[in-house]
Amino acid sequence: MSYQRPYVLVYVTSSVDGKIASRTGDSRLSCPYDLRRLHRLRASLDAVMVGAGTVIADDPRLTVRYVRGRNPARVVVDGRLRSPLTARLFNDGEARTIVLTSEAGDEGKAEELRRRGVEVVVAGKGPRLSGSEILSALARLGIRSVLVEGGGDLIWSLVREGLVDEFRVTISPFIIGGAGARTAVEGEGFGEKEEWLGLTLANYFLCECGEEIHLIYRRREPTRY
Repeated sequence: MSYQRPYVLVYVTSSVDGKIASRTGDSRLSCPYDLRRLHRLRASLDAVMVGAGTVIADDPRLTVRYVRGRNPARVVVDGRLRSPLTARLFNDGEARTIVLTSEAGDEGKAEELRRRGVEVVVAGKGPRLSGSEILSALARLGIRSVLVEGGGDLIWSLVREGLVDEFRVTISPFIIGGAGARTAVEGEGFGEKEEWLGLTLANYFLCECGEEIHLIYRRREPTRY
């Protein structure tokens, strides 16, 4: 049976110089309006997804708290099962929680997660899962739309394969600097311009706080002659 891959929407909040966190990991860039905007999106899509590095660094809950709405399924991409068992989203029971791992993941840890009600799905040989493996696994689980909030390596795996449909960026009025600060898309990156992923600006607006700008880009369709 073939499945249609989920719609992929990436949402990041960055400094003016393109950083999503400082060299020490401080990522407090969003104003209250930006947080509500993000949570409205969470409530409107089937799933919210992050990589293991985000779970380790931020211990996110990935639930809807700043607006009224349902909690989406929470997806962690973790090819080696590095995420700590103490992570809040593995223990709070607030929403359906899925871990996509690989054949390189610790089976003992996988069984413990399953005992806690977490769905653990082996999506590839690994240890690193490709974007297509991730989306194929989500499609088989009935997920038709997914909000990707980080980290940079996960977003890169989707960008590299041309699997991002929409990319939203809130520009926050700070400059962070530093070669060691985190950016929205990491990995090895593209080389020449011919490789770059082209986007089309679909909308933009000044945030209600008066200090941030929200940009909505969609994937640029290839030019047809």
